[in-house]
Amino acid sequence: MTSPTLMGSRRFAASTKMRLQLVFARASEALAETYQAQAAEFVRRLKPRLSVDEALQRYFREVGVPVALEETVRARALISLAGLIESGPSQESRTAGWSALRPDQMIDALRKRVQHIEETNLECRLAGSMSDEAVATTHVRMALETAEVLADEITPDEAIMHYVRTFNLSSIDAQVIFRSAMAQWAELHPLPGEARAILAQPHVKPSLELRSRTEFGLRVIV
Repeated sequence: MTSPTLMGSRRFAASTKMRLQLVFARASEALAETYQAQAAEFVRRLKPRLSVDEALQRYFREVGVPVALEETVRARALISLAGLIESGPSQESRTAGWSALRPDQMIDALRKRVQHIEETNLECRLAGSMSDEAVATTHVRMALETAEVLADEITPDEAIMHYVRTFNLSSIDAQVIFRSAMAQWAELHPLPGEARAILAQPHVKPSLELRSRTEFGLRVIV
């Protein structure tokens, strides 16, 4: 993701473009806050295994934080982690001299080290996945705001795609965010007959399957 651009907004009215600028500015700020909160949570989760600096570096490798936001996210995360800066990680002690170990002790130490690395990598992947989910949620929320702003000018699927293209999301992220935003828009704006049908069946459990909505035929192409 790069910084948002309004080059694709020239076809809209001047008042609409100003409202879009406001939405995109809020989106950039919301994303920075989300990345900061998730970076701090990543560090706290990895505290028993990595120092604060090591965990932050690992966070930026695991999560695709936009380059333009990295310094802002790092600074805000460090401020929120001030209480952890003084205390170091409770990592296992490093062996001072490997040559002094017996072969069986060396093999056991190597086995423990490998296990420690594998467990650390797993914790990083889990924490990174939580961050990705939180960032996607923020994108969906701001994509829906974009659709509301453009509701009188273009269809919801076009508006959501406009948001996706503006923030230059990767193809995988774009697909996830587009579908999630479309599904939430459909729930917030049911068809007239669909709304009556839902009210008439209050005890029916909702299906977990995604329903196709032929009203919006635009496909995600990034």
